[in-house]
Amino acid sequence: MKFGITSGDPRPRLQDHARSGLRRVVRLHTGLPDTTAPDLERLILSALREAGEVPMRGREYFPARVLHQVLALVDQQLTA
Repeated sequence: MKFGITSGDPRPRLQDHARSGLRRVVRLHTGLPDTTAPDLERLILSALREAGEVPMRGREYFPARVLHQVLALVDQQLTA
């Protein structure tokens, strides 16, 4: 599972990930205000680290089991 949070156009990065075999997009939010994207990325990485989850590759590739936790954090932050 690869999560990515960007405040820019996600299409080029999604294409890069698709070439690496990651073709399924579970959720895509665009137009996030101000510092929402980088703040959310830091929050998710911190929460995963605190839960003892270690990236499998790079700093944002995790086992699929963390998907629920990542989505819950996104939902919590974007509906607050």
